[in-house]
Amino acid sequence: MSPCLQRLVLLGALIVSAGPAAAQSAPRDGYDVEFIGPPLADPMLQHDKETYVLFGCAYCHGVNLVARGEATDLMRSPLVGRDVDADVIGPLLRAGIPQTAKLSPMPQFSDLSDQQIGAIARWIHYARRQGRFKELSEARDVVGNTAQGQEYFAQACSACHATAKDLGSVARNGGAALRAQILDPKALNGEPSFKVDQRHDARQAAGRQRHHTLLENYTAEHVANLVAYLQSVK
Repeated sequence: MSPCLQRLVLLGALIVSAGPAAAQSAPRDGYDVEFIGPPLADPMLQHDKETYVLFGCAYCHGVNLVARGEATDLMRSPLVGRDVDADVIGPLLRAGIPQTAKLSPMPQFSDLSDQQIGAIARWIHYARRQGRFKELSEARDVVGNTAQGQEYFAQACSACHATAKDLGSVARNGGAALRAQILDPKALNGEPSFKVDQRHDARQAAGRQRHHTLLENYTAEHVANLVAYLQSVK
């Protein structure tokens, strides 16, 4: 079956099963749980995931970015790591990628709207963060280097945190708790507020985006070094 035909089959399946956004856990009639995965509680993320599947991205790259065959590994792609608001992913989708000795070709998706490209990019980044968080949380055998952690902190963290001591109690956590805070800071994950003075909190939004970008691009060594450095200054 050709890639174009595969896209049409997926499109037909999703159109037949179209209904209200899956804000509940139970899948709607006709929803392919085995291929798409359980519906997400967040209807916007669910829409982004279905858009990603609808246009055939999941066939080669996997719904959760576990690539098949010779497709690009989006979980570790440096290009995806540099993407902001689809500024890298969008042009690649529209232009396509020719076949190389190591990778399969990717067809052009020049007919996609900006909204559809945005949805695909958002899902890729979300799935990438989930995968990287799991992988980095389980990387226990990497020994951190304090000096390298200080250097990385100055490079990646000091724009928002002037010194490691500014992190206060966060830096006093044990290794596992501190690792979790580095990967997924709880202060940035509170429930959204609808108060007028907090509705558009640019500072928190910028911090969340910065940490999301860091999570997508951390290595196990980066995290271990940061843990070692922050524990040394508590």
